[in-house]
Amino acid sequence: MSKSDLSRIFVAIPLMNELDNIPILLDQLINQSLRPVIISFCINQPESWRKLPDKKEIILNNRKTLLYLNKVSASFPIPIIVLDHTSPGNGFHSNVGCVGLARKLCIDSFLSFTNSNDIIVNMDADTYYPDNYFENIIDIYNQLPLLSGVCAPYYHKIDNLPEDKARLMLRYEIFLHYYTSQLLLIKSPYAYMPIGSAMSFRVEAYKKAGGFKVKDAGEDFYTMQQIRKIGIISSWLDNTIYPAARISDRVVFGTGPAIGLNLENQIKKYPFYPTYLFKKIESYYQILEHSNSIDDIIENLKEIIPEEIILKIYKNHSQRDKFVHAIHEYFDAFHILKFLNNNYSVDINNDFEYFKNFYQELFKKDITYKNWQEISIDELNLIRDDLYNYELNLHRDKLNFLLMNKTDKKLWKYLKMF
Repeated sequence: MSKSDLSRIFVAIPLMNELDNIPILLDQLINQSLRPVIISFCINQPESWRKLPDKKEIILNNRKTLLYLNKVSASFPIPIIVLDHTSPGNGFHSNVGCVGLARKLCIDSFLSFTNSNDIIVNMDADTYYPDNYFENIIDIYNQLPLLSGVCAPYYHKIDNLPEDKARLMLRYEIFLHYYTSQLLLIKSPYAYMPIGSAMSFRVEAYKKAGGFKVKDAGEDFYTMQQIRKIGIISSWLDNTIYPAARISDRVVFGTGPAIGLNLENQIKKYPFYPTYLFKKIESYYQILEHSNSIDDIIENLKEIIPEEIILKIYKNHSQRDKFVHAIHEYFDAFHILKFLNNNYSVDINNDFEYFKNFYQELFKKDITYKNWQEISIDELNLIRDDLYNYELNLHRDKLNFLLMNKTDKKLWKYLKMF
């Protein structure tokens, strides 16, 4: 293997209001068993925040972070790039935090130094990473040379949260594990959870996907969706990352906003979609991948894809594998979520029941409670642990399948159930 074929780590870290976390983060980076080639920080906030009195503390915090990192970088044992999007005139021209733009700028700052086989690791300053995190990431990419991305296992810290926020945090993470597990059970090609602090991808896949998707919301979601259309994403590692649980309005979706809501509004935004809807998606998958009749496929899939689009895809991709791939490419993670939302009217009173039915059937454990408020934090934590471990086992099984089929070109090239 030539030197250029060996994968190296490059790290992208957006920063906003993170001064207190920087020393701990730098220690974690130094203590990694495998050190990265370059770490790029982007200290940022919208320029418009300078006019808002309630944002002055964040701007001051960012300014101190900039001075601290500029001072540290001169003697830090790993090369550091510090991008200043906090000083007057340098802020983002957006009214939202735009963490996706910050990640993109970090990646852009070192992309010219990378090889196609190198790995871009996205991190957050408020997340704990084990000392062998980079080593484990390189290991899985080395084990699976055709792997395009990784969404690492995650487990949110709730130690310092008051009870009401801990309940919201646990319900939200239970929702994430529930959603991913449902997709895994129906063998969806999009069965992963794109959390920014847990994402990594090959440089080659990142470039083919068109780079980081800069939007007002959901950048991690859309970026990993495009990475998945390039190749396979794994969600198994030998270790887990631990994001902090703190209220934040820096992004529209994610942990910060989720625990800033009250329970009713969180249920409305992150409902436990009934299992029968996931089963319905599975039936579409089965018809797509096993029916030999295009008329049968059109008749059934027109419920989720307009008939004219199916016909256009078939005209352009009449070969079986390519047709199935193109349909999965269209009916992607976004369209799965859209289907669920279009076919489910959120029922505040039944939200807990939908979860409870799934949990009891899966684990053969009775839940006597009738709503989220009745369960103690300790018991919610145990439920979180059950789902975390269950999902992890499914990802491990999927990894083993990939390892046994690492030379199956069709598996790695085309989107399909597995």
